[in-house]
Amino acid sequence: MEYGKYIGKTVLKFLENNEIPATSVDFVASHGHTVFHNPKEGYTFQLGDGETTSSYFSWPFVCNFRTKDVALGGQGAPLVPVGEKYLFNPHDICINLGGIANIGLKTGGGSGHDICPCNYVTNMLAKQYNRDLEYDRDGEIASRGNVIQEIYDKLEALEFYQEGPPKSLGPDWINTNIIPLLDTKTYNIPDLMRTFVEHVANRIATSCLENYVQMRKRNRCHPETANVLVTGGGAFNKILMQLLREKLKENKMEIEEADSDTINFKEALIFGFLGLKCLLGEENIYSGITGSRNNSVSGSIHRPIQSGSTPTKFDKFFFQLRRQRSLSMNYYDED
Repeated sequence: MEYGKYIGKTVLKFLENNEIPATSVDFVASHGHTVFHNPKEGYTFQLGDGETTSSYFSWPFVCNFRTKDVALGGQGAPLVPVGEKYLFNPHDICINLGGIANIGLKTGGGSGHDICPCNYVTNMLAKQYNRDLEYDRDGEIASRGNVIQEIYDKLEALEFYQEGPPKSLGPDWINTNIIPLLDTKTYNIPDLMRTFVEHVANRIATSCLENYVQMRKRNRCHPETANVLVTGGGAFNKILMQLLREKLKENKMEIEEADSDTINFKEALIFGFLGLKCLLGEENIYSGITGSRNNSVSGSIHRPIQSGSTPTKFDKFFFQLRRQRSLSMNYYDED
């Protein structure tokens, strides 16, 4: 419940800081904070109670996007490629550098998968290096280190990277397979950070190349070069971006420069889009990406607080939706 309260307070603070009137908000969507994710064992859990969060709002709140897909045998991730298909279609490849790096591809039905851990690990190392740091700003810690070849080779040899999609990662896998290799008692943190960043850049470049080859065979991208949009917090890591840019250029792929708003808010924008599709009763999770038995309308809708008998935006929204669908059905009945 505490994290649910935190989300509610943070949303209200965001509106205040950006001078956005509450009356202009139609709904809010959130994927929560992933604590456990192991679809092979049939479970996933995102922290943040929806009912608690909705108690701060006078509009609908949508969350819990992953659980149904896992129940249907899917990975429950990544979900961002669905939004990229509709909102960022001009780009051949989209890379999101969040806690986990994932890829979205410009294909007919939209596709993508998780690539490797990213900020989840670099943030942890930064905190161990200096407890006042939340992340490695501009890749400064990594810039002071050197690659530890033995650790790099072990990271590259992890079995997950040999598996084909659909596939996804979570804290469980990272804590079991990645963290033990980054031994801070044996090696200094700048060297571990530099080694891990090299690993991330290589995994992403490899994934881009493998998928680019397949896209070219299907005529899904430009035959000469592919443009790659990179967003998420990791896009501010100068060392990571330099390494990635160099590795992609070797294979005729170019990173398209994104503005800071796109880097910061692309994922939030996409989850807002997934929330809208949930409210409209439209499929927002695709089995072609997650590997589930079928597409689904995923997300839990939480009603806002009400005052007496006054209709809320939630009620008005669904009244309009029902009215539109009723008019459509009458139209077809007349034909």
